[in-house]
Amino acid sequence: MAQVYASMQTSSVRPDVVTYSIIVNGLCKAGRVGDALRMLDGMSRQDSDIRPDVVTLNTVVDGLCKSGQVQEAVAFVEQRMRSVHGCPPNTVTYNCLIDAFCRVGNVSMAYELVGRMENKGVAQNIVTLNTIVGGLCRAGRAGAALEFFREKRTVWTEAKGNAVTYSTLVGAFLHSNNIGMAMALFHEMMTEGHSPDAIMYFTMISGLTQAGRLEDACSMASSLKKAGFKLDAKAYNILIAGFCRKKRLHEAYELLQEMKEVGLQPDVCTYNTLLSGSCKAGDFTAVDELLGKMIDDGCQPSVVTFGTLVHGYCKAGKIDEALRILRSMDESGIHPSTVIYNTLIDFLGKSGDADLAIQLFDEMKEKHVPANVTTFNALLKGLRDKNMPEKAFELMDQMREERCFPDYVTVDVLMEWLPVIGETERLKRFMQQSEHTAAKRGVRDRISAQ
Repeated sequence: MAQVYASMQTSSVRPDVVTYSIIVNGLCKAGRVGDALRMLDGMSRQDSDIRPDVVTLNTVVDGLCKSGQVQEAVAFVEQRMRSVHGCPPNTVTYNCLIDAFCRVGNVSMAYELVGRMENKGVAQNIVTLNTIVGGLCRAGRAGAALEFFREKRTVWTEAKGNAVTYSTLVGAFLHSNNIGMAMALFHEMMTEGHSPDAIMYFTMISGLTQAGRLEDACSMASSLKKAGFKLDAKAYNILIAGFCRKKRLHEAYELLQEMKEVGLQPDVCTYNTLLSGSCKAGDFTAVDELLGKMIDDGCQPSVVTFGTLVHGYCKAGKIDEALRILRSMDESGIHPSTVIYNTLIDFLGKSGDADLAIQLFDEMKEKHVPANVTTFNALLKGLRDKNMPEKAFELMDQMREERCFPDYVTVDVLMEWLPVIGETERLKRFMQQSEHTAAKRGVRDRISAQ
């Protein structure tokens, strides 16, 4: 672009304001705002017969804002637009600045700019309204956003609110768990003649499901279909998860069947959710059947699938089945995770089989599965219950060697146990050494961060 401009200058072709605008826009998009500003300076020389228009100047304002130079953009508007270039800022100018301040969380300054617009007689539009509403909602101030909307829609002739305004407000109130207000705004939106799009319906379905309002969520899904939209796999997964959380597995399985009937393929998330719900309900016959359907449908179980099954069988006291699931992971080519081993070690410890828990811990090392403080805590609790201090001392040494720092659970377990068996001094040494190692790591981290 610079070469084209240079060749124009050396030829008889004289660039006009449109040419300059194109070049300035290109420079700003390339992040070369400084070069764009120098281009403006050249246009503003006394011997130049070209003057930048408000579109060109707004391009620079937008470039400054998007490059993070928001204060410089304000200074440019206040000090150069009118006095140097002879162009007063317009609605687009202020909208650029307002959006930039909202995005950095400075909604107060955005408010102040709105006040300047009103004082200087610069018209506000729907972009102005939606930018402030969005900024307030992102800042967690949904109530203030609604108040702003209610106030300005009565005085701003060009900003009465649209589908974007309502979608932003509804999403914010759903996020803050104010379901009643979200529902009221959704219905107000439709009364005002703004038709919800598929994303809006999805937002409502998700929010209502998360709040446990399953009947309302299903009603919203029906409205979505009547409006000509279709539920996708993600929407079905959200509804299925909602029914599983409420232990309404019959409806969850009906939704699974509906998914297939409308031509949607259940994914691993769908099956994992249903497997988890069936495990929690203790229906392991359904678990086996569902796992078979999952494989028949060509849906490969994931590490989360195996983790769900291991946890479900452990919680039901079926440790042998949980161990069988662990062994089947090798056949499936899926590497067991730390969480899966932690689950088994924890339940084995609670069931009094500390020896097998230790075997699994050793297996973790062989398979290069990293242990964490949760792993050590589960083992220490099991060893405490079986009163196996010598093995516990080995684990304490290993924690220190591996720089696995004790948490409050570790401390509680050891403080309940070691003083009783006359090992108070060992406990003190362990805590002192752990604190010293943690302090050394903290110093090292601070030095490396400098």
